[in-house]
Amino acid sequence: MGTQPKTLLVTGFGAFPGVPANPTEALIANLAAGDPLAGAGIEMRCHLLPVTWAMLEAELPALYGAHRPDAVVHFGVAARRAMVCIESRARNAASGLDAAGCCRPGHSLLAPGGPLARSSTLPTGRLVSAVEACGVRARVSRDAGAYLCNATLWTSLAQGIPSVFMHMPLPGAGDPADTRPDAEGQARAARAVLATVSAHLNR
Repeated sequence: MGTQPKTLLVTGFGAFPGVPANPTEALIANLAAGDPLAGAGIEMRCHLLPVTWAMLEAELPALYGAHRPDAVVHFGVAARRAMVCIESRARNAASGLDAAGCCRPGHSLLAPGGPLARSSTLPTGRLVSAVEACGVRARVSRDAGAYLCNATLWTSLAQGIPSVFMHMPLPGAGDPADTRPDAEGQARAARAVLATVSAHLNR
């Protein structure tokens, strides 16, 4: 009997206040259509998450249960950043109105009484190196914010699933002075991260 393939859950987000077109929505569609991990012994499951606080209690746990992932890679946008950021931790913090106009119910902490932060459990330094090797600027970040990107990483890490969050800047405009990757550069960076995580799972 053959070895059961590993499952990699990959998520992106839709629009939210201030970002009417989230580049990770198109990215997830691109990855799902092309399956860059075909032949790698990894079953990739791509999903678009709503940018709502309620998602943390509904859609995200449902995905864990449905797919039982061996690892999770979350993609999101950080509009004010100039390069790809691989988040090394999620903070125990929650703030901001979601796409439904709602705040985090009840508390400004994700887990009152919980740890100050949870560290990513995938090799962030190697992921940065993989992104830079495909010609896209990247760095490790220690601040995923306090919005739903941070909360999504926190929730996956709290499940004990090897997880990481990759923040994309808004796509570059093609100006030589603009070092942000365009949509194709973002797709290359994403594929490099997925290939590196796949190799990590297949060690």
